[in-house]
Amino acid sequence: MTEGYFGQRGITDSTSETNAIQFLIRQALGEVRTGIPVKIIAVHGGGVGAAPTVDVQPVVTQIDGQGNQTPHGIIYGIPVSRSQGGASGIIMDPVVGDVGHMVISDRDTSALRSNEGDQSNPGSFRMHDPADGVYHGAMLNPVTPNRYVNMNGPGITIADEFGNTIITGAAGILINGVLITREGKITAPDDVIANPGNISLVHHVNTGVISGGDDSGPPKAS
Repeated sequence: MTEGYFGQRGITDSTSETNAIQFLIRQALGEVRTGIPVKIIAVHGGGVGAAPTVDVQPVVTQIDGQGNQTPHGIIYGIPVSRSQGGASGIIMDPVVGDVGHMVISDRDTSALRSNEGDQSNPGSFRMHDPADGVYHGAMLNPVTPNRYVNMNGPGITIADEFGNTIITGAAGILINGVLITREGKITAPDDVIANPGNISLVHHVNTGVISGGDDSGPPKAS
């Protein structure tokens, strides 16, 4: 049995020539894809080096005239945008399950990608095709970040999933609780251990102690 689909023409679309033309225009505009939300299905490459490519699936389904849905297929090999200038960059690659936004180029970029960014002719005559998209980052991720840079202020906070933090503020820079003022004064909330020798700043003892005005010897571990 052949599977059928209901068209999207409304009851007024054929009542006049103007309505019919407007319907045709709407249908043509529906083929012009500019940007769509997608879900990351797979990530290829990334890390220190070139930005990765991703396989994505559009998450807004297709529907026919009666609202019957047809999920989109997977789009393979989409390049990922990265904040980078020359050899300086921020590496924050997407992961499987991320939901983000993909911007679609108006011409075929396959030859451009194959030529690693050198000026190229369009790979074909296709236009506004999701295969020519670029993934630009998360937009609806439900996960709360545990490794982040927070620049909302006041100051800047850098944190990782292990509990390490670097926090800037009016008093100076706080690194895991150790305060370094702008003048270079260091205040530690706990002991300071010097290696080699495992010598404690708080609990060390001094060698060669002689009463009077002589200097003591170097510190040693207690």
